[in-house]
Amino acid sequence: MKKFIAILLAAILCLSFAACGGNDVAEETTTAPEVTDAVDASVEETTAVEPTEETSAEETTVAEETTTVEETTSAEETAKAPETKEEIVAYFNDAVNSVKTDAKSVKHHYSKITTNGKGTYPGVVSGILKMLGGAEKFIGNQLAKNSKGESTYTGSDIDKYFPVEGESYASKLSASDVSSATCTEKDGVYTITIKTVADGKSSSIQHGQGHAPKAFNVILPGTVNNNIPGVATKIVGLAAMNYPSSTAVITVDAATGHVKTADYKLNWTINFDEAGVIIPFTTHDNYTITY
Repeated sequence: MKKFIAILLAAILCLSFAACGGNDVAEETTTAPEVTDAVDASVEETTAVEPTEETSAEETTVAEETTTVEETTSAEETAKAPETKEEIVAYFNDAVNSVKTDAKSVKHHYSKITTNGKGTYPGVVSGILKMLGGAEKFIGNQLAKNSKGESTYTGSDIDKYFPVEGESYASKLSASDVSSATCTEKDGVYTITIKTVADGKSSSIQHGQGHAPKAFNVILPGTVNNNIPGVATKIVGLAAMNYPSSTAVITVDAATGHVKTADYKLNWTINFDEAGVIIPFTTHDNYTITY
């Protein structure tokens, strides 16, 4: 994280120095796409066996026991299949939180940070960056050199690195934190997709607050600001973050409730208002969990 922040600050400082005396700011407006998903769930009805006069007591008992077993199985299946947004979010929380308590290991396949569209820079900087191939290319090349490869976490490292990093929980989402939630089933595996409500700009947000910081490995403004040298602060000011709608997709073994895979795409934007710099990013993390 510190290495990434150092790279980012170096780029921003270069842009800010180049922009001294420039007052024009290009404005960008990004609208998050709407996602609408429907969840279909069907419950198999079980019809009790009605004993007749010819039915012996033993046959009636067997029929009743069979009906009871079938009804119990049906009830268990219904309980496992979340349908409403509230049920799906609660199921998601239980499943991902159990990764930190029950998982034997977590394989982190990659962590990739990329720019997510065009940023906003002072007018003078925009002209310079165009000659260099554009801001997205310049910053993107630096990010590509520092993307993380495969790692495996066990023990306390699961808490340390699996979302939410450094916390004992993996999600504190409520239904009000989520714009959409879907659950589909295939071959005994649930695929759950959660999309968060966008978070507005803040310079003080912490883990467990807002929306995305309750379930994602977010880059906190405090982490950035604590690593900005004093001289740099005078040039670019302090950072503030906002987190546009972000998506988490997990697959879960329906029989055990264990998360098999997790794929997180966090959208986040860093704002240096004093320097007139706004840069949107996406962090993509992919995991496989073993129990």
